[in-house]
Amino acid sequence: MDTLVTDDTDMPLVDNTAILDTVFARWRLPCLSAGLELGFYEALNEAPATAPELADRLGLDARAVRAVLPVLAASGILDVHDDRFSLTATARIYLLKDSYYFFGAKLMSQAQSSFEHGELLTYLRPKKPRRSWFWRPDPVDAWEAGKISPEMAKSVAAYMQSECAGLAAGAAASGVFWGVKRLLDVGGGSGAMAVAIATRQPGTECTVMDLPAMCEEARAYIDAAGMGHRITVQAVNMFRQRWPEGYDGVVFSNIFHDWASETCALLSRLAFEALPAGGKVFVHEMLMNDDHSGPAATAGFAAQMLLDTRGQQYTFPEIRELLEGAGFADVGVTRTSGYYSVVTGRKP
Repeated sequence: MDTLVTDDTDMPLVDNTAILDTVFARWRLPCLSAGLELGFYEALNEAPATAPELADRLGLDARAVRAVLPVLAASGILDVHDDRFSLTATARIYLLKDSYYFFGAKLMSQAQSSFEHGELLTYLRPKKPRRSWFWRPDPVDAWEAGKISPEMAKSVAAYMQSECAGLAAGAAASGVFWGVKRLLDVGGGSGAMAVAIATRQPGTECTVMDLPAMCEEARAYIDAAGMGHRITVQAVNMFRQRWPEGYDGVVFSNIFHDWASETCALLSRLAFEALPAGGKVFVHEMLMNDDHSGPAATAGFAAQMLLDTRGQQYTFPEIRELLEGAGFADVGVTRTSGYYSVVTGRKP
């Protein structure tokens, strides 16, 4: 059976929200049980708190608490107003230990079989080592060092292609890239975003910029898509080498969520420096609600980022602040496909 795509854009007829909902639902139980084990609910019953305040009260890691609380909010366990989290009626009835209806014994018996429960506890308690990926070495370490093996590049490219191909098609179909003549895809992975944009916009030339081994993998995907004449690759360490110039657009697709805000600020500045006046930056991500209340899949992705990377899922105001801090103006956001959006900015 042929893949269900539209005739002229090669865009999937349905987005991947059902897949993402399923993938990231696995974080709901471990966030719930870790919060119970570490005293979240008693502490919030005493007084609502922001993530940093709750972390301080309980002596926990602030970044980890920030990742867990949105999952609980999206699950109906917590409310959030003005960045302060509080208990819902469900939490007060079933998660406080002095309640007649306390559900803790059942919950913790289920948590014993959850690998993620133990992992979250490790991260929530300060000064614990970060876990290792199933890839060796850790890809985040590899990108920081600027060294990635051909074997890892092949695996990472396949992973990114499966995750990004449909989402990239949705982003390209949104029209946010219209008017861009030469686009630099930073950390472009398999080249899925470049392929989607070049397919949708025949007048746009794209370059995938990544580490050497990743560029070789991207070239294979680009050629398989029949776009080798329109898309080039360029091996550049985005942290240590000068970025190529002559582009009027720079796109980061699924890049910011891998890195801490300080690193994203650096990437924003490097993009600003590489672009001419009038050039545009594009940040393609799953955005957290402004009040960190979800969506559930995005919150689950943030919990995964806690374990796998240096980063998190950002809100639109947080990305806007990063881009404006680098000098970009007219920062806006466009919802594209499923849970994904593209944040745009212009260099004055």
